[in-house]
Amino acid sequence: MNSSKDPIGYPGDEAVRKAFGQTVKRARLDLGLTTNQAEILLREALTPVETHDKCGRIGRALGILICRIRERKGMTRIQLAGNSGLPVRFLILAERGKVTSGGDLCQLVRLAYGLKYPVGAFFQELTDLSEELTRESR
Repeated sequence: MNSSKDPIGYPGDEAVRKAFGQTVKRARLDLGLTTNQAEILLREALTPVETHDKCGRIGRALGILICRIRERKGMTRIQLAGNSGLPVRFLILAERGKVTSGGDLCQLVRLAYGLKYPVGAFFQELTDLSEELTRESR
């Protein structure tokens, strides 16, 4: 059952986590990896080598992306908070690049839904912007 604060069309945190797990399982099977091998690779992928710098760039990229899309759509932070079910304080911190982890998976999906933006495009743009910031910092 979805919370009344869930964005319109949002399937719920549990469904998002389940879909992510199914995607990881499908990728693991396609690559012929054991569960243990996949867990090791996933853990390595989620552990930045240059923890502070990389996390900072992800947070900065998230802030730039949220602000860019929100302003393009003529949306206030209060409207985005209402649409996404996320606190205004979180949005302020995210736009300032202070959410160093980039937020959790469900928060990111909620942001995309709240911005009425395709989830896949949101993640792709976040990845591209983070990589661009990484190249510029070298």
